[in-house]
Amino acid sequence: MKRSARARKTAMATVIGAAAALAPALHCGSTARAQEGPAQARAIPETAPAPMHGPAPMAEESGTPPRGQRLRAIVARALDDSVETWKRMIKSRAQEVGDINLRFMTRLGPANCYGLYAGEGPVYCSGNHTVFVGTREANRLMARFGTRGEAGITFLIGHEMGHHIQNLYGRFRLLNNIIARAPDARGYLVRRFELEADCYAGVWIQGSSAWAHSARFRSDLIEVLSSMGDDRILAQEGRADVQGLHGTSAERTRWFVRGTNSGGDWRICNLFSAG
Repeated sequence: MKRSARARKTAMATVIGAAAALAPALHCGSTARAQEGPAQARAIPETAPAPMHGPAPMAEESGTPPRGQRLRAIVARALDDSVETWKRMIKSRAQEVGDINLRFMTRLGPANCYGLYAGEGPVYCSGNHTVFVGTREANRLMARFGTRGEAGITFLIGHEMGHHIQNLYGRFRLLNNIIARAPDARGYLVRRFELEADCYAGVWIQGSSAWAHSARFRSDLIEVLSSMGDDRILAQEGRADVQGLHGTSAERTRWFVRGTNSGGDWRICNLFSAG
Protein backbone atom coordinates (compact mmCIF):
# COMPACT_ATOMS: atom_id res chain seq x y z
CA MET A 1 0.00 0.00 0.00
CA LYS A 2 1.42 3.39 -0.98
CA ARG A 3 1.76 5.58 2.07
CA SER A 4 1.09 9.30 2.17
CA ALA A 5 3.84 11.81 2.91
CA ARG A 6 2.33 12.30 6.36
CA ALA A 7 2.52 8.55 7.05
CA ARG A 8 6.14 8.42 5.96
CA LYS A 9 6.96 11.35 8.23
CA THR A 10 5.17 9.65 11.13
CA ALA A 11 7.11 6.43 10.58
CA MET A 12 10.38 8.34 10.32
CA ALA A 13 9.67 10.25 13.55
CA THR A 14 8.95 7.03 15.39
CA VAL A 15 12.13 5.39 14.16
CA ILE A 16 14.19 8.48 14.95
CA GLY A 17 12.69 8.43 18.43
CA ALA A 18 13.62 4.79 18.91
CA ALA A 19 17.11 5.42 17.60
CA ALA A 20 17.65 8.54 19.68
CA ALA A 21 16.51 6.67 22.75
CA LEU A 22 19.59 4.49 22.35
CA ALA A 23 22.05 7.33 22.98
CA PRO A 24 24.53 6.11 25.63
CA ALA A 25 24.29 9.36 27.58
CA LEU A 26 20.60 8.66 28.20
CA HIS A 27 21.05 4.97 29.09
CA CYS A 28 18.19 4.07 26.76
CA GLY A 29 17.55 0.82 24.97
CA SER A 30 20.48 -0.89 26.64
CA THR A 31 20.38 -3.79 29.00
CA ALA A 32 18.98 -2.71 32.34
CA ARG A 33 20.75 -0.24 34.60
CA ALA A 34 22.80 -1.74 37.38
CA GLN A 35 21.74 0.71 40.08
CA GLU A 36 19.47 -0.56 42.79
CA GLY A 37 15.80 0.36 42.74
CA PRO A 38 12.72 -0.32 44.82
CA ALA A 39 11.01 -3.68 44.70
CA GLN A 40 7.91 -2.31 42.98
CA ALA A 41 6.98 0.33 40.44
CA ARG A 42 7.31 3.93 41.55
CA ALA A 43 4.76 6.60 40.71
CA ILE A 44 6.23 10.02 40.03
CA PRO A 45 3.75 12.86 40.51
CA GLU A 46 4.17 16.27 38.95
CA THR A 47 5.94 17.81 41.93
CA ALA A 48 7.74 15.38 44.21
CA PRO A 49 8.42 11.62 44.40
CA ALA A 50 5.92 9.48 46.25
CA PRO A 51 5.15 5.77 46.48
CA MET A 52 2.67 4.43 43.96
CA HIS A 53 0.30 3.16 46.61
CA GLY A 54 -1.53 5.97 48.36
CA PRO A 55 -4.73 6.03 50.40
CA ALA A 56 -7.58 4.02 48.93
CA PRO A 57 -9.81 6.12 46.64
CA MET A 58 -12.96 7.47 48.28
CA ALA A 59 -16.03 5.94 46.68
CA GLU A 60 -19.07 7.86 45.62
CA GLU A 61 -22.41 6.96 47.15
CA SER A 62 -22.90 4.42 44.37
CA GLY A 63 -19.80 2.55 45.55
CA THR A 64 -17.92 3.36 42.33
CA PRO A 65 -14.73 5.46 42.63
CA PRO A 66 -14.77 8.82 40.82
CA ARG A 67 -13.63 8.49 37.21
CA GLY A 68 -10.15 9.93 37.71
CA GLN A 69 -9.46 7.80 40.76
CA ARG A 70 -10.83 4.71 39.05
CA LEU A 71 -8.38 5.17 36.18
CA ARG A 72 -5.44 5.52 38.57
CA ALA A 73 -6.54 2.44 40.49
CA ILE A 74 -6.82 0.34 37.30
CA VAL A 75 -3.43 1.50 36.03
CA ALA A 76 -1.70 0.96 39.38
CA ARG A 77 -3.17 -2.52 39.77
CA ALA A 78 -2.18 -3.52 36.24
CA LEU A 79 1.38 -2.22 36.54
CA ASP A 80 1.93 -3.73 39.99
CA ASP A 81 0.61 -7.10 38.84
CA SER A 82 2.66 -7.09 35.64
CA VAL A 83 5.82 -6.24 37.58
CA GLU A 84 5.26 -9.04 40.08
CA THR A 85 4.38 -11.52 37.34
CA TRP A 86 7.44 -10.70 35.25
CA LYS A 87 9.62 -10.95 38.36
CA ARG A 88 8.46 -14.53 38.80
CA MET A 89 9.03 -15.35 35.14
CA ILE A 90 12.55 -13.89 34.91
CA LYS A 91 13.83 -14.23 38.45
CA SER A 92 17.43 -13.51 37.47
CA ARG A 93 16.47 -9.94 36.58
CA ALA A 94 13.69 -9.35 39.09
CA GLN A 95 15.24 -6.19 40.51
CA GLU A 96 15.60 -4.67 37.06
CA VAL A 97 12.01 -5.58 36.20
CA GLY A 98 10.91 -3.56 39.22
CA ASP A 99 12.98 -0.56 38.14
CA ILE A 100 10.06 1.14 36.43
CA ASN A 101 8.24 4.38 37.19
CA LEU A 102 4.67 5.54 36.65
CA ARG A 103 3.55 9.08 35.95
CA PHE A 104 0.08 10.50 35.33
CA MET A 105 -0.35 13.70 33.37
CA THR A 106 -2.96 15.37 31.21
CA ARG A 107 -0.73 15.29 28.15
CA LEU A 108 2.81 14.05 27.63
CA GLY A 109 5.28 16.73 26.55
CA PRO A 110 8.62 16.30 24.74
CA ALA A 111 10.60 17.24 27.87
CA ASN A 112 9.29 14.17 29.69
CA CYS A 113 11.28 11.82 27.45
CA TYR A 114 14.32 13.78 26.31
CA GLY A 115 12.39 15.46 23.52
CA LEU A 116 11.34 12.19 21.90
CA TYR A 117 7.63 11.88 22.58
CA ALA A 118 4.61 14.14 22.64
CA GLY A 119 1.05 12.91 22.71
CA GLU A 120 -1.61 11.50 24.93
CA GLY A 121 -0.05 8.27 26.22
CA PRO A 122 0.16 5.67 27.63
CA VAL A 123 3.74 5.48 26.46
CA TYR A 124 6.97 3.97 27.79
CA CYS A 125 10.14 6.06 27.82
CA SER A 126 13.17 3.79 27.72
CA GLY A 127 15.50 6.58 28.87
CA ASN A 128 13.96 6.98 32.33
CA HIS A 129 12.11 3.66 32.61
CA THR A 130 8.79 5.48 32.98
CA VAL A 131 5.27 4.66 31.85
CA PHE A 132 3.43 7.92 31.19
CA VAL A 133 -0.37 7.85 31.27
CA GLY A 134 -2.28 10.69 29.66
CA THR A 135 -5.38 10.87 31.83
CA ARG A 136 -7.52 12.73 29.27
CA GLU A 137 -6.97 10.14 26.54
CA ALA A 138 -7.15 7.17 28.92
CA ASN A 139 -10.51 8.30 30.28
CA ARG A 140 -11.73 8.81 26.72
CA LEU A 141 -10.68 5.27 25.84
CA MET A 142 -12.38 3.82 28.91
CA ALA A 143 -15.59 5.54 27.90
CA ARG A 144 -15.22 4.27 24.34
CA PHE A 145 -14.66 0.68 25.49
CA GLY A 146 -17.73 0.84 27.74
CA THR A 147 -18.03 -2.20 30.01
CA ARG A 148 -14.65 -3.40 28.70
CA GLY A 149 -12.90 -0.20 29.76
CA GLU A 150 -10.87 -1.84 32.52
CA ALA A 151 -9.71 -4.59 30.17
CA GLY A 152 -8.64 -2.02 27.58
CA ILE A 153 -6.57 0.06 29.97
CA THR A 154 -5.10 -3.09 31.52
CA PHE A 155 -3.97 -4.29 28.09
CA LEU A 156 -2.36 -0.93 27.27
CA ILE A 157 -0.36 -1.02 30.50
CA GLY A 158 0.68 -4.59 29.71
CA HIS A 159 1.86 -3.40 26.30
CA GLU A 160 3.97 -0.62 27.84
CA MET A 161 5.39 -3.08 30.36
CA GLY A 162 6.27 -5.20 27.35
CA HIS A 163 8.40 -2.32 26.10
CA HIS A 164 10.15 -2.29 29.48
CA ILE A 165 11.01 -5.98 29.07
CA GLN A 166 12.24 -5.23 25.55
CA ASN A 167 14.41 -2.49 27.01
CA LEU A 168 15.95 -4.82 29.60
CA TYR A 169 16.96 -7.27 26.88
CA GLY A 170 18.37 -4.74 24.42
CA ARG A 171 15.50 -4.99 21.93
CA PHE A 172 15.48 -1.22 21.31
CA ARG A 173 19.11 -1.45 20.25
CA LEU A 174 18.37 -4.49 18.11
CA LEU A 175 15.57 -2.63 16.34
CA ASN A 176 17.89 0.29 15.65
CA ASN A 177 20.60 -1.97 14.25
CA ILE A 178 18.20 -3.82 11.95
CA ILE A 179 16.72 -0.56 10.67
CA ALA A 180 20.23 0.70 9.93
CA ARG A 181 20.75 -2.34 7.68
CA ALA A 182 17.30 -2.13 6.07
CA PRO A 183 16.09 1.49 6.23
CA ASP A 184 13.39 0.94 3.60
CA ALA A 185 11.71 -1.57 5.93
CA ARG A 186 11.57 0.76 8.94
CA GLY A 187 7.76 0.90 9.11
CA TYR A 188 7.46 -2.88 8.92
CA LEU A 189 10.14 -3.34 11.58
CA VAL A 190 8.57 -0.85 13.98
CA ARG A 191 5.26 -2.70 13.63
CA ARG A 192 7.01 -5.97 14.46
CA PHE A 193 8.51 -4.32 17.53
CA GLU A 194 5.10 -3.09 18.67
CA LEU A 195 3.45 -6.48 18.07
CA GLU A 196 6.18 -8.08 20.15
CA ALA A 197 5.08 -5.87 23.06
CA ASP A 198 1.49 -7.06 22.47
CA CYS A 199 2.74 -10.63 22.73
CA TYR A 200 4.52 -9.83 25.98
CA ALA A 201 1.23 -8.45 27.31
CA GLY A 202 -0.28 -11.86 26.58
CA VAL A 203 2.57 -13.63 28.37
CA TRP A 204 1.88 -11.49 31.42
CA ILE A 205 -1.86 -12.17 31.40
CA GLN A 206 -1.36 -15.94 31.18
CA GLY A 207 1.01 -15.85 34.15
CA SER A 208 -0.94 -13.38 36.27
CA SER A 209 -2.42 -14.71 39.48
CA ALA A 210 -5.11 -12.03 39.19
CA TRP A 211 -6.27 -12.65 35.62
CA ALA A 212 -4.86 -15.94 34.33
CA HIS A 213 -8.00 -17.97 35.05
CA SER A 214 -10.61 -15.39 34.10
CA ALA A 215 -12.15 -16.45 30.79
CA ARG A 216 -14.41 -13.40 30.83
CA PHE A 217 -11.50 -11.00 31.24
CA ARG A 218 -9.65 -12.63 28.35
CA SER A 219 -12.79 -12.39 26.24
CA ASP A 220 -13.03 -8.68 27.07
CA LEU A 221 -9.39 -8.22 26.08
CA ILE A 222 -9.95 -9.89 22.70
CA GLU A 223 -13.00 -7.72 22.06
CA VAL A 224 -10.99 -4.60 22.89
CA LEU A 225 -8.15 -5.65 20.60
CA SER A 226 -10.60 -6.12 17.73
CA SER A 227 -11.18 -2.35 17.83
CA MET A 228 -7.64 -1.23 18.65
CA GLY A 229 -5.79 -2.04 15.43
CA ASP A 230 -4.43 0.58 13.07
CA ASP A 231 -6.90 -0.47 10.39
CA ARG A 232 -9.91 0.26 12.60
CA ILE A 233 -8.57 3.42 14.22
CA LEU A 234 -7.29 5.04 11.02
CA ALA A 235 -10.49 4.17 9.15
CA GLN A 236 -12.52 5.87 11.88
CA GLU A 237 -10.32 8.94 11.49
CA GLY A 238 -10.84 8.96 7.72
CA ARG A 239 -7.23 7.95 7.05
CA ALA A 240 -7.69 4.44 5.70
CA ASP A 241 -4.91 5.05 3.14
CA VAL A 242 -2.32 5.42 5.92
CA GLN A 243 -0.40 2.43 7.24
CA GLY A 244 -0.03 2.59 11.01
CA LEU A 245 2.82 1.50 13.24
CA HIS A 246 1.09 -0.83 15.74
CA GLY A 247 -0.46 -3.47 13.51
CA THR A 248 -3.96 -4.34 12.40
CA SER A 249 -6.61 -5.61 14.79
CA ALA A 250 -6.07 -9.14 13.48
CA GLU A 251 -2.30 -8.89 13.97
CA ARG A 252 -2.55 -7.45 17.46
CA THR A 253 -5.05 -10.12 18.47
CA ARG A 254 -2.93 -12.88 16.95
CA TRP A 255 0.22 -11.92 18.82
CA PHE A 256 -1.54 -11.24 22.10
CA VAL A 257 -3.14 -14.70 21.93
CA ARG A 258 0.24 -16.21 21.06
CA GLY A 259 1.51 -14.72 24.32
CA THR A 260 -1.40 -16.11 26.33
CA ASN A 261 -0.64 -19.57 24.90
CA SER A 262 3.10 -19.33 25.56
CA GLY A 263 3.11 -21.28 28.80
CA GLY A 264 5.25 -18.52 30.28
CA ASP A 265 7.97 -18.75 27.64
CA TRP A 266 8.29 -15.10 26.61
CA ARG A 267 10.92 -15.99 24.00
CA ILE A 268 8.10 -17.23 21.77
CA CYS A 269 7.36 -13.55 21.12
CA ASN A 270 10.54 -12.91 19.10
CA LEU A 271 8.98 -11.20 16.09
CA PHE A 272 12.31 -10.54 14.43
CA SER A 273 12.67 -14.25 13.79
CA ALA A 274 9.00 -15.33 13.64
CA GLY A 275 7.07 -15.54 10.38
